[in-house]
Amino acid sequence: MMHQIIIFGYDEYAKEIALAFKNTQTLIQIYLFDEFSCKQAIDDGYTADLVELDDDWLDIKKKFNVHSLMCFCALADDAKNVFLTLSLRAQYPLLHIVSLATSEQSAQKLRLAGATKAIAKLETTAHIIVESLERPIAVKVLNEIIYEKNGLSMQEFTILKDSALCEKDFSELLELSEDYEIIILTLYDKEKNMHFTYSNEVESLKLLEGSVLVIMGKDKDIQNFQKEVL
Repeated sequence: MMHQIIIFGYDEYAKEIALAFKNTQTLIQIYLFDEFSCKQAIDDGYTADLVELDDDWLDIKKKFNVHSLMCFCALADDAKNVFLTLSLRAQYPLLHIVSLATSEQSAQKLRLAGATKAIAKLETTAHIIVESLERPIAVKVLNEIIYEKNGLSMQEFTILKDSALCEKDFSELLELSEDYEIIILTLYDKEKNMHFTYSNEVESLKLLEGSVLVIMGKDKDIQNFQKEVL
């Protein structure tokens, strides 16, 4: 089934969202509020239209199935994102709306405005991991925006029965991570119970077969850790 998304805006975050979906079975529509951004999006190969912020968005219902549509409100201006989110929610009560904000305070305003999901661009890594576990495409988008631009990547590894880590204490893993200059972000088990490195409970945890580690670091450091430890 062809997925459908609408992106409002074309700043660096909106571009990353569009790029993540570009080579998938997804119909991408971009709406812009200035001619320069609209031309840029079209030149990049997207379907883009120039609209007014006070439009009632009735054309969305004519072009898309609003029950399966996902809208990304990714305007650079928080106030405009709030107004846009309010307008979309008033018109389409069941629409899935993902809105970006420059801060957690602005994200809260977007939630009150009706966003299904409001993401602060500087959201904590732990929250990103939890929210994105059930949405693989979100992992890809956030990974590119937050980590790759800083020369870092985030990877998952499953602890196997014959792994040197199996049955070891989590505290031992944390000590090893310092030697390899990587960060252990979280551990989750088969039931998707999350355990973060900054919580007190991790000291008493054992690394069991089938548990999954989420690791952040430079590619070469992660590769060395995978080869020599995992």
